[in-house]
Amino acid sequence: MRGLSRTNNFQVGCAGGLNYLTFAMSCDHASLKNWTRNWVAPGFISLAQRTLDFVRLPPWEYVPDGWRTAHPVRGWNVASVVELQKAKWPTYAASLSGTAPLGINHESQGKPNTGNLRDHNTLLSYAYVLALAAHQLQRLSLLDWGGGIGHYYLLSKAVLPGVHFDYYCHDLPLFCEGGREVLPEAHFLEKRKECFARRYDLVLASSSVWYEEDWTSLLGQLISVADPYLYITRMIFVERAPSYVAIQRPRDAGYQTEYLCWILNRNEFLDHVLSQGMELSREFMICPSQHIHHAPEQGDYRGFLFRKRDIAAQTRAKAAPK
Repeated sequence: MRGLSRTNNFQVGCAGGLNYLTFAMSCDHASLKNWTRNWVAPGFISLAQRTLDFVRLPPWEYVPDGWRTAHPVRGWNVASVVELQKAKWPTYAASLSGTAPLGINHESQGKPNTGNLRDHNTLLSYAYVLALAAHQLQRLSLLDWGGGIGHYYLLSKAVLPGVHFDYYCHDLPLFCEGGREVLPEAHFLEKRKECFARRYDLVLASSSVWYEEDWTSLLGQLISVADPYLYITRMIFVERAPSYVAIQRPRDAGYQTEYLCWILNRNEFLDHVLSQGMELSREFMICPSQHIHHAPEQGDYRGFLFRKRDIAAQTRAKAAPK
């Protein structure tokens, strides 16, 4: 309507957004999904969520003070988070069997088979990486950096059942304890020096490097043990803004905690990794990120597969026609 003030627009947006969210909380997942597909205009849900960020603690928020912020931060080493993942473990394991699409998320509040393209892209991208790393191998060594209680181990076995995996997982002590309970055949290592005492066919860091304040030093260590592949994935990258810090409040996953993370500039990240003797084998687009309140730039979830440059060059030389 012509002449409607910005204030009234904002109030209408708030009312509509809150009404939608009230409806959403009263529905089961299937009903909400069908109703949304049929009746909600594109972009309206995002608008409602962004509006709600002004009246609650946002799930994602820009932190201008960076890692020195005064925000209370409990981090990942929280017993209730580990217990929740262990409780969901049998359902997650069952979801990997059969022939259904791999739109699976172990952190989903409902069934792990979300049918979400974000989750499908995440898992299928990893399956591509794993198949490439395991090419002509019957046994593959894998370091899962920040791998929780071992979800990627089960996924690896599901997508490549003919390969034996020497699976090593580094995480915080509570997660390693939980991992040993559900996967006694795997290796869970709390101490970093134990992880870097050997090399691996594939080093995986899924949604983990961005939790490290000194991310460049960590990448250097991961590169040193990648023989030859390093896969960094499930992180948000921006194109124009400098790298910045955000806080996550993962209440939607049932986690009663919060943690800081980097939102890295894509070019800064690539320039650093490529300067360390790596070459980019493939970049993966996963999905747009959640809205980060007050952020200088919104980003996208991406993944990057790197290979040691000298090994890659040797492989190309062997494959070249004589």
